[in-house]
Amino acid sequence: MILKIGEMIKSLRKEQDITQEKLAAYLNISYQAISKWENGTAYPDITLVPQIANFFGVSSDELLGINKDEHTAELKVYEEKRRKLNQLGKVMPIIELCREVLQKYPRNYEWMLNLAYALTSYNCTEDQVEYSKEHHFIEEAISLCERIREDCTIDHIRHGATQILCYQYPNLGKKELAIELACQMPQMIICQELLLEHIYDGEEKVKQSQENLILMVDNCALSLSCMSAGVLEKSLTLDEKIQYIKASNTLYQTIFLKDEDSLFYNCRLSFNYRRLATFYCQKGDSEEALKYLLLAEKCASNYDRAYTEEEQHYKSIFVNHCTHNSKQCGKNYESTERQILLESMQNPVFDLVRETEEFKSLLKKLNH
Repeated sequence: MILKIGEMIKSLRKEQDITQEKLAAYLNISYQAISKWENGTAYPDITLVPQIANFFGVSSDELLGINKDEHTAELKVYEEKRRKLNQLGKVMPIIELCREVLQKYPRNYEWMLNLAYALTSYNCTEDQVEYSKEHHFIEEAISLCERIREDCTIDHIRHGATQILCYQYPNLGKKELAIELACQMPQMIICQELLLEHIYDGEEKVKQSQENLILMVDNCALSLSCMSAGVLEKSLTLDEKIQYIKASNTLYQTIFLKDEDSLFYNCRLSFNYRRLATFYCQKGDSEEALKYLLLAEKCASNYDRAYTEEEQHYKSIFVNHCTHNSKQCGKNYESTERQILLESMQNPVFDLVRETEEFKSLLKKLNH
């Protein structure tokens, strides 16, 4: 088996876009020695095998050409486990699974990124936020992403790590570094999705254009919603906040035509309707508050139903070449949208409508 180690080193080096010079520097040898290994005119000292394997993030057996297929199959099984946990919103089990995989494959950058995402997603409850702080999850995620950016040469993994760093650095007082990293990323106009839209033709072009429309509408709608609850929140009146949320909903409803056709985006609409109900309670308008609570329930139910189904086609003429598959989606919370709505209705702001028959009927419906 060792006679093929040069071929394996060359294959892994090319696959990970690593130069002979970089590998040589890591092993503290000359790059000419590596060239000889790859040409089959010489072989590495057996004591270097563990170091070489660790550098490439593979086992010594795999480096020697032993059980490569078994390792690939094992990683596929792990990925399927992660996908199922992700769909259920079980973040802590995902963290534990990632740690297990990285014990076996310590330089697997994709699983480093999986772990970093999970660590930064463990924040949906006060208990989770406290646990995350106590166990330094954010710091660990940053360390993983910094390591990825330093050693990994696979662009999409590096970009994922950069995204996490840009989100988390400002929380640690490193805003300028986050800006520097963000400015190194490709501009929106030259992103993968827009480039493919220009390259494709026929059905592929239509589908890509519609997928791009979905992404852009979602980004715009989310920006409107987030601005009303973020940096602009204190400077906006209630009527202005309502205007922002209604504009966000209008974007979704224009492209998806009807709430029941929005599939995944029902969760966005349900969230927006909950906020509108809150704002109208603050304004003392019980009729509008109840109206939007009922709409929130409708969208929450639609989303929870769609989340259990396989691939579904959008019906809107604007996106009818696109599909949504809940099996490929993930979340960082275990609750259903109906459960989230039910919990939000405990907020004292709804005391204005709590004794109405409509509110009581909605509570009863959500409890069943």
